[in-house]
Amino acid sequence: MTLLEALHFGRQQLMNADVPDYEYDANALLQSASGKTLAYILGNPDETLDAAAESAYREMLSGRVQRIPLQQLLGETCFYGYTFRTRKGTLIPRYDTECLVEQALAAAPKRSVRFLDLCTGSGCIGIAFRLERRKAGYADEGVLSDISPEALHLAKENAELLSAGVQVVSSDLFDGIPEGLYDMILSNPPYIPASEMENLMPEVRLHEPRLALTDEGDGLSFYRRIAEGAKKFLAPGGQLWLEIGYDQGDAVTKILMDQGYADVTCRTDYAGLDRVVFAKWA
Repeated sequence: MTLLEALHFGRQQLMNADVPDYEYDANALLQSASGKTLAYILGNPDETLDAAAESAYREMLSGRVQRIPLQQLLGETCFYGYTFRTRKGTLIPRYDTECLVEQALAAAPKRSVRFLDLCTGSGCIGIAFRLERRKAGYADEGVLSDISPEALHLAKENAELLSAGVQVVSSDLFDGIPEGLYDMILSNPPYIPASEMENLMPEVRLHEPRLALTDEGDGLSFYRRIAEGAKKFLAPGGQLWLEIGYDQGDAVTKILMDQGYADVTCRTDYAGLDRVVFAKWA
């Protein structure tokens, strides 16, 4: 088939399967399979798609019809302007999470710091924070942790590919964290209540790791554990930054205030929804 025929074929296949954003996804998959930009494809519509590229394209389309996330099929995604590798078994970086990085960067001390990224997954939060701080001239010491072997492997891979200069460690929250005090702790922990898991999109429910999505309870247990454990690891005046669900602002704020944190505030994301809770250890 020609490039244009392939593009129309992919769009039709995904549309028939009720895939969201089917046009964008077909475009992205064809570009990945063919190695051509969309501008090239549209400018050379009658060029024949070679057999290997067509086979790869059809295979990826089949995966997307089965609602495998686009980022897993492409093997990468963009987060805070950096390209991160993605694969099955690790949470896909989300655009909403960028606001946590943005707000933490704006509030970070004007000096080099020691920071910790708990439940790091792909490493996107800690790596993006480290790279942006490096641009500003700071020589931060960063530690990224997770309990999942798949996540740890991917976080190390992304850290090496982006030359982030961070340490990646295996830890169940604070159990395996290197000793010492941290100026900042950042985390996007599992926060979806178990009762809501069946309501998620099939891309998330069927193809992303349950371990990274839910605490198998009310969605707040990780915040309770982090609030308690972080007190032993935060330096005086140390900052705690937590991503939350859109309806968890009040509950997480109360958890932190009950544990003695100061300046506890809930921040919104780019859509105006509660997304980040900040606290300071006095």
